[in-house]
Order: sequence, then C-alpha cells, then structure tokens
Amino acid sequence: MSEKKAIYYGQVKLIPGIVCDGYVLDDPDSTTVLSERGTADLLDMDHKTLQAMGGNWPPKTLESFCDKNLIMGGNYVEVVARNSPYCGRKIEVYTTKIIQSLIHAYSLAFMNDGLRKNQIHIGKRAVELAISLVRTALDAAIKEACGVKPEIQKTAKKNYVDAVAAVQEWGLRCSVKNNIATKQDILEF
Repeated sequence: MSEKKAIYYGQVKLIPGIVCDGYVLDDPDSTTVLSERGTADLLDMDHKTLQAMGGNWPPKTLESFCDKNLIMGGNYVEVVARNSPYCGRKIEVYTTKIIQSLIHAYSLAFMNDGLRKNQIHIGKRAVELAISLVRTALDAAIKEACGVKPEIQKTAKKNYVDAVAAVQEWGLRCSVKNNIATKQDILEF
C-alpha cells in the first residue's frame, strides 16, 4: 500500500488569531486534514497532550462521552503541496473525523462537568467551535443552495463567539467565577 500524500495546502482560519495548516490528501475521498499543531491549536491544547492520546484513547475523563472504538491518533503523510512550508517532509495530521470526535467528546464532557480543572479550557473551546461550525455549515449550505458562493472561513470567524457569553444572553447564570456553570446552573437554565 502506498503512503498517502498531502497534495493541496492552505491556511485555515476558523477562529480569530488561530491559523491552522490544512491539507487535502491524494486518496479517493480527498480526505481533509489539519496538521498536528493546527489541530492542537484549534482545540486549545498542548500538542504533546494530543500526541499522548494516540496511545491512551480514550482518556478516563472522556470515557463516558466518546466513541471508544475510534482509532485515535494522527497519520503521517508526505507533503507534496508546493506552497506548503513542509513540502518534501513527512508530517503528522488528523482527519476531520477525528477532530470532530474530539470536539464532540470534550463538549459533552464540559457540559456534564466531566473534565479536570486543567481540561476545562479545552471543553470550553470545543463548545465554542461546535456552535461556530454548525452555524457556519448552515450558512454555507443555504448560500450554496441559493447560488451564492459561500465564504466559509470568513463566515466561521464571524460566527465564532464566546459560547458562555451567548448562552448567558439566553438566561444561563454561572455561579462559579470565570464563567463556569455548575450542573445546578445548567439544570435551572
């Protein structure tokens, strides 16, 4: 079996201030991936933590909230996209399926107070991403159906909001400092 190659490269800007290296692979599905560092930056986690998950999936805090059958970890691909700063090198990448699974697991764990204190910021980012990306996908699908060319990255940046602030506008009260809602706060909401 031949090694997959990253044939297209672009900088993905879904969150203001976060630029991720995105690639399209040469497989029949044109699989879309982010670089390891891009995935870690997107999720607001240390890239070493992301690497460690490959051999320890799922982490105890995520066991109740994730697909235990998911094969976690990045894949090494050879970058042949000439406009990539990594052209000619092998890099570790994560598929959008894995990224989506991580966003889903951390969002659920965050909403159910299942994260450790040092993971809460990842859960918060996951919720923010989920809200932003769903809204972006809806916007893009509607524009495409209407014959308007969607500007997905621009729309994603526009739709990225602080999830806690947005939900607080709807009446959620956070009883812990730094906008942290307890289970009781969520139940009352």
